Amino acid sequence: YGGTTTLRNGIKKSINVVAVKLSDEITQELGYEYCEKFGISTLVKDKTINGKVFDDSTSQTLALGGITEGVYNYEMCAAYASIANGGVYNKPTLYSKVVDHDGNVLLDGTGESHTVIKDSTAYLLTSAMEDVVNSGTGTACQLPNMPVAGKTGTTTSNKDLWFCGFTPYYTCAVWAGYDTNEFLEDDCKSFHKNLWKKVMGRIHADLPYVDFEIPSTVKQATICTSSGLLAGSGCPTRTEY
Repeated sequence: YGGTTTLRNGIKKSINVVAVKLSDEITQELGYEYCEKFGISTLVKDKTINGKVFDDSTSQTLALGGITEGVYNYEMCAAYASIANGGVYNKPTLYSKVVDHDGNVLLDGTGESHTVIKDSTAYLLTSAMEDVVNSGTGTACQLPNMPVAGKTGTTTSNKDLWFCGFTPYYTCAVWAGYDTNEFLEDDCKSFHKNLWKKVMGRIHADLPYVDFEIPSTVKQATICTSSGLLAGSGCPTRTEY
């Protein structure tokens, strides 16, 4: 327990208690609704397994990704891509389009699209997740020529390891683990980050540098480091969005 902290610092250092307390404040039910809007299809509300009833909509573990049926990697990637896309979710597809020999479109991969969160909220999340990569739990995923925002994830006993991250160009989600839900050895604990960096490094090698765009709805303010209030005289300060 580290005492009072900011949401930004909680995200950067992956402090679980911050996520759970925030989930309690907004209610797990609201968090569940957001998960649905972000395209997570594996959520359950009333499922009996071995005589025990499971309900993701009332569980505090939802805030930490601990849901009954787990998640699909491509749905996690689409959820993070929504943040990168200014809060607009696009349902993932495995193709863009299929054409015949004359160029006529037989199948169009354009799917569902809707706004999940405001562009200002998306940017604030992006900015906080940049800290994860710049100085938090995801420093191994830094790219030399591009800003990166993302989040690490680890389950109990290191049975699952995640890094979901994005640049202004692309989003990528990597999971490491065993289908048999076994403990990961020490030499595997950075595999997911190394793979993410190698894949995204090659993709971005020749792309021009661009930064994440700050929407007009986001303003900067200088606050007091110790209190989080607007800065005053004699107070160590930092700039926050």
